[in-house]
Amino acid sequence: MFKPTTLIIVLVLFVSGYWFYTFYNSMATPQGDGTIRVKNLPWQITVVDEHTLHVFDLDVGKATLGQAVKVLKSEYNLAWFENQDDSISLEAYFIRVSLSGLRAKVLLELNTDGLDIDYLKKNSGKPEIQTSRTIKYPLDDLAQELDNRVIQSLTYIPKANVDPQLLKDRFGAAEETMRVDDNTEFWLYPKKGLVISISQKGKEVLQYVPLSRFERLRKSIHDTVQYTKDKQTD
Repeated sequence: MFKPTTLIIVLVLFVSGYWFYTFYNSMATPQGDGTIRVKNLPWQITVVDEHTLHVFDLDVGKATLGQAVKVLKSEYNLAWFENQDDSISLEAYFIRVSLSGLRAKVLLELNTDGLDIDYLKKNSGKPEIQTSRTIKYPLDDLAQELDNRVIQSLTYIPKANVDPQLLKDRFGAAEETMRVDDNTEFWLYPKKGLVISISQKGKEVLQYVPLSRFERLRKSIHDTVQYTKDKQTD
């Protein structure tokens, strides 16, 4: 489920953005033999099949939290969420990730099949009410017990602001766009299993899902956009 809370508004110095732009481009430059110098760049996406998307050296839809810990090599916080519609979600938030020299935060949504809610509540930290009216329960004590949970989606939040034109150069034109307001819009790439959130005031956010889950993500974004527009007209 797409979470608007991932759109974290952070001020970034111009020099940081310039460094990121220059580094981003230099890393994408082919060598003389036509090969790419580095791997694990945001635009290096492979659709393995309808249920698996390979990005950042992880098979989203197949890889587990435990495998992600080895690849991302970062501290992380684990939590589950009780949503308004009585569904639950399980997320791992990696705080300081560095992939091919690019620093970012990474949010993984994990499979929740078979989870016992009573057991989760009994082993959770103090609940927190979120602005989206969901309830967040810290779950760090169960991190090892849940490390076999499969990754359903991966959200990548670069530390530095990214020029939207650079993203368009790398990913191509979006097949569909959804505009929230003058500051925020979503670019949808259903054949890549990718949604990019473009914000004039906040951070760019990239979310990757297997193709089989893309329609669900699209609907979630549509509902988010409609909810925001309805709030603006109240």
